[in-house]
Formats: sequence, structure tokens, C-alpha cells
Amino acid sequence: MRKKSLLISTIIVTFFSFWLTFNDNAMGMRHDAEAGIQLDMIRENLATYSKMKPTDAREYYEEALDELYALTEMFAGTEEALEAKFYIGATHNQLGNNDDAIEYFDDVLNFKDEINQNFQARLLYFKAKALLGSGRIEDAKDVIAELRIIEPGAANAFGKELGGTMRIGMTAPDFHTKDFEGNPVNLSLYEGQIIIMNFWATWNDQCLKELPEIKKLYRKLKGPDVQFIGISSDDNVDDLKGFVRQHNIEWPQICEEMRYKGMMSKLYDVNRIPIMFVLDQKGKVQYIGNKKKKIEQIVTTLIVRAQKKSGN
Repeated sequence: MRKKSLLISTIIVTFFSFWLTFNDNAMGMRHDAEAGIQLDMIRENLATYSKMKPTDAREYYEEALDELYALTEMFAGTEEALEAKFYIGATHNQLGNNDDAIEYFDDVLNFKDEINQNFQARLLYFKAKALLGSGRIEDAKDVIAELRIIEPGAANAFGKELGGTMRIGMTAPDFHTKDFEGNPVNLSLYEGQIIIMNFWATWNDQCLKELPEIKKLYRKLKGPDVQFIGISSDDNVDDLKGFVRQHNIEWPQICEEMRYKGMMSKLYDVNRIPIMFVLDQKGKVQYIGNKKKKIEQIVTTLIVRAQKKSGN
């Protein structure tokens, strides 16, 4: 198996460079030269796509997935096929398909006896990333603990990120900002209400795909007990304004214009969208994730519980 001397602790500085260039891979499996050539070509293409805008790159990533699927079938049982499964997971990660990514990472991790520790560390690192992206904080912490045993440098990359990560049951940090129409928005304005916060952007395909479900959720839950707030990572507030009006989005929208570097994203440790937070009437986090049915269940339970306490 080909080796590169790049240290994992330096490669994790950038997401793309890590999953595209760190190639200390599986061992103890059959090597196929033709599969290796094909995989090198796919890897080079992925490196090119990572430099493109997310919306422009999506179609190319999907084509790369088809090529990787074909490689895993044609060269099943080879180390190249196993590595291709890792790239399938990493590509799903880029497309925001966290659950699919986790499934492929787990598939490769099942071959623990046939892969070396460097490859295992890479898999655990990106599985943790995908778990964080899907809001599964506790699961991510377990994976990071496992990663720390074999590659402390990679695990320490999550130190700052997990140090302030939002957790279920903690009090949500307050903020004082304005929506894109200039109206003040802060948690104290909605004291006693359930708050549903949706971090998203009009340039993100997964966000657009989920928008009809969120609008349906809004229609079901809107009322005096519930407040929706959108936090957009759009680059331009005018783009957001036009989109919101065109699609009749009724709830307040905060535009960060900084792609994960805005105040709200930092405050709530958001580094992947879409992601939703549910805060109860006391401002405590009750849910982090994207499962709409789960959100509906939690909000309904909170409303019923509050009504029972008040005697209504």
C-alpha cells in the first residue's frame, strides 16, 4: 500500500485536503493496479471539485459517486474498493448527506483487522465530523474518544469544537441581533415560548430540499406557543430577501453573510447546515438535528406539559 509521510495533525487543518490527500490506507488485502489507477483519477477530480462553489460542484460530486460505486462493485475485495467506500462516505459528507456518510464509514470500519491504524484514524475523524453535522453530539464524543486512543493529534482537533458544543439540556446562549428587515431578534423577546431555530442557506441544496418539510412543520406548529427563527449563511442579504419573498417564508430571518463564521453560527457551534435547534419555554436545548417528526413530537409534548402545569 502506498505511503505518504503527511502527519494527520497537519492535514486536518483543512477538511478537503485531509480526505483527498491522506493515503495511508488499508493493508492486508488484495491490490489491483487497474483499480488503483481509476481511484487516483477520481481522487484528482474530487480535489478539483473541492475548489468549486458548493452549488456548482454538486453535479460533479454525484458523478464521482457513480464512478466510486462502480469501482467498488468491479473490484470488490480489493484494498482500492475499500478505500473507494471511504471516498463515497466523504463525498456524501460534502453533499450534506451525513447519515449516508456514516453508513459508509461504518462499513469500512467493520474491516478493523484488515486496515491499519492511520486509515482507521481517518475514518473515525470523518465519522465524528458527520455525527456532529447531524447533531448527534454524544455519539460523536464516543467516536472521538476512540480516535484519541490511536491518534491523539486528530482527536485534539475537536477540542475547541466540542468544548463549546451545544448539548441537550444546556441553556441556549442569548443573542441580540436583527432580522434582515431591521427588526430586533433575541431570546428574551420570546420568553415563555418554544423556539425552533433553523440554520440554513439558499445556496445549500440540502436546505432547499428540506424547505417544503420545514414550511409544513411551521404550518402545523405556528401559534402563540411557538416561534420559528431562520439563521441564514447566505453571502448576500438581497439574495436571501428575494428567496424568502418568492417562497413565502413567514418566520424571521437573520442573515449572517459569513458562511459559518457569523456570530450566530459561532454561538451555537454550527459548522454544517441544515441543522435545527429546539429550545423549551425556559430556553434550554431540547433537540439538535433535522428530524421533522421528532421536532413535532418534542414541541407537542412541551406544549401539553405547559398546559397541564397551568391547569388549562
